[in-house]
Amino acid sequence: MTTETEAAEIREEEVRGRLSIEEWVIGSVLGAMLLILFSQVVARFVFGQSLVWSEEIARYLFIWMIFIGLGAVTLRGEHIAVEALLDKLSLRGRRVAGQVTYVILFAVNAALMVAATRLVWTVQDLGQFAPATEIPMWLVYVAVPLGLLIASARLIQSSVRLWTTEPSGTTHEKGI
Repeated sequence: MTTETEAAEIREEEVRGRLSIEEWVIGSVLGAMLLILFSQVVARFVFGQSLVWSEEIARYLFIWMIFIGLGAVTLRGEHIAVEALLDKLSLRGRRVAGQVTYVILFAVNAALMVAATRLVWTVQDLGQFAPATEIPMWLVYVAVPLGLLIASARLIQSSVRLWTTEPSGTTHEKGI
């Protein structure tokens, strides 16, 4: 027979064990980058021809991977944090500090999202295209506001989880 706290810990471990949508996307993009760059190496050293588009596509995929990854990092609470103060706080104090952090991060994300969206519109108005692939550059830049939007949604999810999940025996939980 498991207690309610043990059941909550089991549920939390199941959630941590599953991959988020963002992590599946990151893995897929990383696999695509690997194939593209491997093809470039084979083309250059085996066939003596360079794939002019490969480096550019890999760079743009890397940008998308980084910004989509913001959501996964936020969801798992794996962003950079100074935890020395948190260790000295009670559970309620850690939760309040976590909530304040989430509010600040949400405000910063919102401000950056507005600025990034303006940048995307500016790049689209300028009609810039990538040199090798002729991809519209706004498609590359849209990764920034989209990633911040996903991270903001994950902040809301983490904020709710902060107050509804029972902590385990560790000094502080990810996100608490």
